[in-house]
Amino acid sequence: MAVTSNSFTGDGSTTNYSFTFEYLKQADVKATLDGTATTAFTLANATTLSFNTAPASGAAIRIFRDTDITTLNAT
Repeated sequence: MAVTSNSFTGDGSTTNYSFTFEYLKQADVKATLDGTATTAFTLANATTLSFNTAPASGAAIRIFRDTDITTLNAT
């Protein structure tokens, strides 16, 4: 099975986190902080998510792919 998420722990100062999964659209890349969805990020490059503000020290960070399966882009 393909890896579709990466998990990290915030340190209060790091804003950029690299992820290792592939995606078709940037909109498919999502993130949560302590289990709560956030959109306060951009993609710094194809494999690095950059939070607008550094997640708090100890915050559980999950970066994942959420692909819409109702309209397939590929099979």
